[in-house]
Amino acid sequence: MRTKLLTLLLLVSVLVTGCATATTQAPATEAPVVPTEVVATEEPVVLTEVPPTEVPPTEPPPAEPVTLKIYLLDYTPDTITWLKEEINPAFEAAHPGTTVEITEGSWSGWDTTFAGFFAAGEGPDIINLGSEMNTLYGPSLADMDPYLAEAAWPDIVNFGPALENAKYEGKLRGLPIFTAPRYVFCRSDLAVGTLPPMSFADWVTFAKENTIIDPDTNSLTQQALVPVDALSMADWQWWLLVYYSIGGTLYKADGTPNFDSPEALATTQFMLDMRQATYGPATDAVGGLPTGQGSVIDVNDETNANNGAVCLAHSGWAAPAFDRPVWENISIEPFYGDSENFPNSKPVVLAFNDWLAVADYSPNKELAAEWLKVAFTKEANHKWNETMSLIPSRNDAQYGYVTDSPQLKLEAELASQYGVGFAGIAEAAKLSTIMQEALGKLITEELTPEDVITQIQEQYSAALGK
Repeated sequence: MRTKLLTLLLLVSVLVTGCATATTQAPATEAPVVPTEVVATEEPVVLTEVPPTEVPPTEPPPAEPVTLKIYLLDYTPDTITWLKEEINPAFEAAHPGTTVEITEGSWSGWDTTFAGFFAAGEGPDIINLGSEMNTLYGPSLADMDPYLAEAAWPDIVNFGPALENAKYEGKLRGLPIFTAPRYVFCRSDLAVGTLPPMSFADWVTFAKENTIIDPDTNSLTQQALVPVDALSMADWQWWLLVYYSIGGTLYKADGTPNFDSPEALATTQFMLDMRQATYGPATDAVGGLPTGQGSVIDVNDETNANNGAVCLAHSGWAAPAFDRPVWENISIEPFYGDSENFPNSKPVVLAFNDWLAVADYSPNKELAAEWLKVAFTKEANHKWNETMSLIPSRNDAQYGYVTDSPQLKLEAELASQYGVGFAGIAEAAKLSTIMQEALGKLITEELTPEDVITQIQEQYSAALGK
């Protein structure tokens, strides 16, 4: 019995061992796939992205070279030297890669030169223009409000009335350099009667009383009033000054010319009356003043004789130098109009202003604005005009040489108070030609004052397509 039991146990042991061996050697494909349960930990495992290898920064490519071109007309050598030695280097240092190039031109033939720039659509970025050219070239000039209006450049509030000359359709096209108004200068030591005359009638009386004719030469030795053109006394710019002083406007509300107005007729009649009171009727007119030395209102140093004018209606540059002794007897006034007949009369000094405009074709408008900001700071506008003894367009730049000179100080005050810009004239070149032709026939008495304003009205309306 015991032997059978041992045999049975041995047999079971062999069977178990065989089964185990068979299981171990079974192919992998036969083993059952048992899913494994993944137990989450309390905090999830966060996979982080490995940053790429950092590339050291490289220098930015150099800016493309830019040449800012500026075209100036008839400035003094001192002005040009100052711009080239002070303004341009400062600007170029602040704008690496930029070079400023100044070209000097002349007012002689300016119209042909400028017409070429605009027709070609290329040329200087910044161009030197005169007072009336804002309307002449306005459509071809850039709108600079985004760069120079108060929101972009607060300094703009410091500019005086001259700023209107630098606008077209209410938008800035550049900045004014100086103002050169036309005043009435009178010699108190020569004048007979009250100074200054305050009406058209007073002026005609003044002309008769203060004009002296040499009977031997049948020509003037003293002229009561010398306007821009001493001989004709009917220059179109002088006409405009007188016209504005009695409240005249160039255009009606619908944009048509206003030369058929009562103010236009009265102004034209005044031109004729003053000419006849000075030179006599056209059929028996006397000769003009002899050529003098220096200003027509000054004294000849060689002969100690007066150069001939009692009053001069002109810009300050036509008056004597400020250090001349004759200034002890010279007054400076606006033209007062004719309030006796025109209640809207007002004192006027007609202001002429040179200014710098940015051409619309320029690819460098913002850069041009930055140069203007450098050249038109308070200090720069002062210095620019000091080189020419002119009145700065910025009110806050009118110090130093301006206030040190009693004459220039008064001129600046009158310009600020009574200045009317020689601006806003549509087709100014055509109007000039039309008016000069008609006024020329007025003084020769080929046309009456009524004929003159009718001719100007018709021809100017046609020129404007009205």
